[in-house]
Amino acid sequence: MEERTGEWRLEGGDYLGEISALCFLHLPSHFSPLPLLLAGTGSQIILFDVNIGRMVKSCRVFEGIHVHGISSFPIHRTERTTSSAIGFNIVVFGERRVKLFTLHFDLVEVSQEALDSHTNLVLIQVLPKFSHWVFDACFLEDDNSSCEDRHGYLAVGCSDNSVHIWNIKKSVITLVVKCSERCLLYSMRLWGHTFEALRVASGTIFNEIVVWKVANQSRIHSAVMVHGSDYLGGPDASNQFNYHQCDAVVRCRLAGHQGSILGISWSTDGSKLISVSDDRSARVWIDSSNNGSDNVGMMENYSVGPVLFGHSARIWDCCIFDFVVVTAGEDCTCRVWGLHGQELWTTKEHIGRGIWRCLFDPRSSLLVTAGFDSAIKVHSVHASISRGTKEFAEEVRKDRDVPLVLSIPNSSANNGLMDSKTEYVRSLRFACGDTIYVATNHGYVYHIRFPGDGSAEGRETIKVGDGWPIVCMDLLPRDLGMHFTVAGDWLAVGDGKGVMTVINVSHDKCYAIMCSTTSWKAEMDRQLLGAYWCKSMGCRFIFTSDPRGVLKLWRLADLSESSPLDSTGSYDVHLVAEYMSSLGARIMCLDALVEEEVLVCGDLRGNLLVFDLSKALLRDGSQGSGEKMPPVSYFKGAHGISTVSSLSLAGISPISVEICSVGGDGCICYSEYDKCAQAMEFVGMKQVKELSLIQSVTTRGSSSHDCQVKNYAVGFSSVDFMIWNLQTETMVLQVECGGWRRPYSYFLGRLPETDCSFAYVKDDLVYVHRHKVPEGEKSTPRNLHLQFHGREIHSSCFIPDTSNLRRSTSPKSIWIATGCEDGTVRLTRYTRRSENWSASKQLGEHVGGSAVRSLCFVSKIHSIERNASHADDDTSRDDVDNLFLLISVGAKRVLTTWLLKNRQPIEESASNVDMNHVSEALNRSTGYDSSMSFKWLSTDMPKKSVQSKKISNNCSKSVKLSKPVPGVEPDSVNKGEKLKCFVDTYDDDCRYLAVTAFHVKLSDSRISVCFTVVACSDATLTLRALVLPHRFWFNVASLVPLSSPVLALQHVVIPFQFCSEGYRNLYFVISGSTDGSIAFWDISECVETFIQRLSSLHLGKSMGFQNRPRTGRGSQGGRWWRSTKAVNWGNELGSSLTALDYEGDSTKDAELSLTTKIIDDNSVSSQTTASLESEVQLDYSTTSISEVTPLHVLNNIHQSGVNCLHVSEVSEDDGCLSIEKGYIRHVVSGGDDQALAFIYFYVAPTPATSSSPPTGTGSDAKNLTGMSGCCSNKSYDVRFLYRAKVASAHSSAVKGVWTDGKWVFSVGLDQRVRCWWVEEPGKLTEHSHFIVSVSEPEALDARAVCRDRYEIVVAGRGMQVVEFFQS
Repeated sequence: MEERTGEWRLEGGDYLGEISALCFLHLPSHFSPLPLLLAGTGSQIILFDVNIGRMVKSCRVFEGIHVHGISSFPIHRTERTTSSAIGFNIVVFGERRVKLFTLHFDLVEVSQEALDSHTNLVLIQVLPKFSHWVFDACFLEDDNSSCEDRHGYLAVGCSDNSVHIWNIKKSVITLVVKCSERCLLYSMRLWGHTFEALRVASGTIFNEIVVWKVANQSRIHSAVMVHGSDYLGGPDASNQFNYHQCDAVVRCRLAGHQGSILGISWSTDGSKLISVSDDRSARVWIDSSNNGSDNVGMMENYSVGPVLFGHSARIWDCCIFDFVVVTAGEDCTCRVWGLHGQELWTTKEHIGRGIWRCLFDPRSSLLVTAGFDSAIKVHSVHASISRGTKEFAEEVRKDRDVPLVLSIPNSSANNGLMDSKTEYVRSLRFACGDTIYVATNHGYVYHIRFPGDGSAEGRETIKVGDGWPIVCMDLLPRDLGMHFTVAGDWLAVGDGKGVMTVINVSHDKCYAIMCSTTSWKAEMDRQLLGAYWCKSMGCRFIFTSDPRGVLKLWRLADLSESSPLDSTGSYDVHLVAEYMSSLGARIMCLDALVEEEVLVCGDLRGNLLVFDLSKALLRDGSQGSGEKMPPVSYFKGAHGISTVSSLSLAGISPISVEICSVGGDGCICYSEYDKCAQAMEFVGMKQVKELSLIQSVTTRGSSSHDCQVKNYAVGFSSVDFMIWNLQTETMVLQVECGGWRRPYSYFLGRLPETDCSFAYVKDDLVYVHRHKVPEGEKSTPRNLHLQFHGREIHSSCFIPDTSNLRRSTSPKSIWIATGCEDGTVRLTRYTRRSENWSASKQLGEHVGGSAVRSLCFVSKIHSIERNASHADDDTSRDDVDNLFLLISVGAKRVLTTWLLKNRQPIEESASNVDMNHVSEALNRSTGYDSSMSFKWLSTDMPKKSVQSKKISNNCSKSVKLSKPVPGVEPDSVNKGEKLKCFVDTYDDDCRYLAVTAFHVKLSDSRISVCFTVVACSDATLTLRALVLPHRFWFNVASLVPLSSPVLALQHVVIPFQFCSEGYRNLYFVISGSTDGSIAFWDISECVETFIQRLSSLHLGKSMGFQNRPRTGRGSQGGRWWRSTKAVNWGNELGSSLTALDYEGDSTKDAELSLTTKIIDDNSVSSQTTASLESEVQLDYSTTSISEVTPLHVLNNIHQSGVNCLHVSEVSEDDGCLSIEKGYIRHVVSGGDDQALAFIYFYVAPTPATSSSPPTGTGSDAKNLTGMSGCCSNKSYDVRFLYRAKVASAHSSAVKGVWTDGKWVFSVGLDQRVRCWWVEEPGKLTEHSHFIVSVSEPEALDARAVCRDRYEIVVAGRGMQVVEFFQS
């Protein structure tokens, strides 16, 4: 061990978690039209400038205590100067602590739109610790003080229904008043700026509100309220008022709630009170008494106002003003109500456990919400809503969302009832924000322009064909910046006669001019259902579709200005190709990349098809060959049984194309198509839960090179049209339209928050909603703080940027993977020495939202040599060497694997744009590092159709140990216990508790195996294998016996040298159980046997892909989902696996089952290659899998469960790795007994091992256990030296540990991160500790940034990074 030099210290970073307090700070209007915002999160407060939407300052105010509330009052203001100092008194409270600060601003007015603020937060007083939790605090005025310092007192309300008066000048408690109602409180709110006006509203557990105030006892008896008396101020205050002369007077009791009172708020003038409860209601109480002349002893008269129902769960917070009420609840909604009970406005943009705090500013009409998910959402509510009536609320739509009603000449709206001659709308298309095309059943297309004044002008009529009903229409607008030179809009219109018409429309200032038109017979009668332009192909090519899944590509003649017209003013049209779908479903959308020669289509049944788009075919298409083209690959059920609405393509490498598709299942799916292998695979999915149908996803204001970077989702939520910002998770526009089955169209400007339009048809009228912010008016930032998990985090681990793995310098930013109770896995970027949390991206979600219990990151690949005779001709080691896997397990026995890797940079030749600027804009706009990419690999879980079965006595299977195991009694397995036969059954109560994994590849082969050990709650421990790139799962071995469930897992891979064979890897698994024992397992033989037998198989190009993870609405509805199931691994491995080699297409799936069974897809067209895709059936055989007994068990390491384990990564520089003497690993564990245990794990070849332990382990240890094990007839010695134990390392259960052999880091439920120095004899000595803001910590991970710096991440109810470094 090296000696400690210099001083090591701990420093905490910013907390990322729930927002628990909000407070506005109003600046003079000439400095800023919007207030500043103070937010409390964890133990810190954050100051935001709402006007520019960024964080100004962050300061830690407590140690380990969460901020529960913030109150403020201005100290000094200067109204007319351009530069001044402004200050605020700030009181921050949390649990039993209260602190006073002054916040000063040196404001410099740069312009009317920007402010340069310099802030200074100074702690002035720390109040003594209260005996009960603090619920509220407010400043009280002192009339005898100067104008700049009038607030000389602070009123503090506590949970025992008492009020403490703090003298700020003297720093003493002047008065303590306790109400006679001493019941448990859930809420309390103070009102009043003077002592005489101070009133208290307390919410009790008896479902009522007690309103009381402090009064002098003598004045209570006289029943006379003396006004103007200085109770607390002035030199004779002690003679006029003391502790014995005051008492709490209950003014009234407000009953009516059916649940506990969770929140209370006073109106500004104190005349109204609102309360919210866990009965999901809010009640308004109005004080009808005359406060100015009320007798002190008289009961106040509160009339019952409206009862507000609308929330579907508990309501957490509320606020009330003159005309409006705001409530926020557990259902993640914030609702604005009028005082008469009508609901005016609703927003739902948070996730998880709900919205903790809501705040409304009547001056600026700003509504701020914050919750468990760490997000702070800012909404600019129109000022008319503050007037509190539905009529005034309608002014919002009249001012910005302009409703324009359009009618067509012969519609029923103009001619009365509908008949056979009535004209109605069939299709709508926006050309730009103020221009729309309307197609009708009479064969007319109307070109309508409407300026901002709400009127329509320029209504031109275009007659199409012979008046047949228009069935489909598509538009290629003129302002898309395409490569062709012809100006104007290009309309493609198809009618019921099967005639296709292309119209070129140009524009002058007021009118549309039809430049040219051409028509041709594209289909038979009533068979033309779709017409599609492809933006990348310009206006020279157009697609048409029919009901049978046939897509025709037509080529128009050269449309340059010099192209000749025929006598009818038309262009020649030639059929280039017919693309024949093998699935027989109508094509609904398409996109193409001409340079990559790829065409991708989405159909009515949720399938994706890939076709070859040959450049030669496009070039020679004028010959009209009409070649029939089958799909080269398809992806069945990409969106379940829901329609694919739209898709977009992006080239990510010369041979790979990324596909982004959306559909009626409300999901955004990402796939990759490999042109060389002609195979398509699923790589990721995002479910937009706010939308039931997604029509499209678009990118605005950033680069579109990355297909995964999508800023906005456009679709429908039930009967409402909605535009959703995917980056800030906020709603941009919502319009009630009746659903998606009616004709509709939409337009998105460069920034949809300031410019967007939506049109739909209802009752033969076209309603156009325009949302346009006037020029010069600023759009309010919608999200001030990073959105994170909405529930508790159970596991976390560092994910190094793969581009930095081989760099010598440490990166400033690091990614952290977290698994949450709601089943989501996120990647969050932490940047040192800056605004720590810069981005957070949801990686995926477990099936059914099942909780994620454990994560494991696999970055190292171990190699196993094989015989040259088994060499695989299809060798590609590059893909294997770049595999970085993330594995998550959790409830419902869900096991999911993701692949992390660097996204290849875009070639400079692909675009003339400066890629440095593009990359910067991409990161700035999305908050996501484009160098880090991810894709989903596999999800494995039991089949729902299989039920758990109890094993009867006659078929129960007992485990007989072939040899004695140290620490395990021979009869311990059969003492009244029945071991289950190892079958894959489905049980809602069973869940995975822990996981560890390592990656092994066969040398000179593209095949690799990720061995995963999972611990289940039913006390089973299983070794599983994921074969890559084929994605097949296998059960390799069962680790038995286990008398109790395993809570923690680690693995050790040792490069061992044997005398005869040279180097071989030894694979060990270390498990910690609920009974306090730690077991060591040797699984080397199972791993090597599996790899060697797997190498004998010829898998070819078979793949065991799932369609996609079984989540989202698209996975429902009766479709049988292909999934990669587990295969029982029997003793006769070589005979049980079969691989079927097919002739023909390369996308066939290989059979890996004990009984070979192929199910051909009946829907495959005979025109395509036979067996284009085969479903995989994997048989669950009753053949028992291998069983591995423990190498050694250390009993009673902990008195209760082992919650966490970690094994040090020892290098040769540490002096603990010696090939001659053996290999040492350090194992540290933490348990529910608050203890830490430190163990040496020593392995050495038997012939080279002496009777004494190696250097550094000492021979005087009390608990030295040695044994010899056997692995493939090669002997080795294992020694376990139990060296150190700290009995009371923490004051509560230890939840996370980490060690590198020099330092040990641990965290417990006491919120302490403790650093322990590993002394030479094996003794742990505490060096320092740090109180984190994360309450209920569940996980800890650490990494050595460099030799003198560590980073420690703690996760639980939020997340925080602590840096440990040498100064």
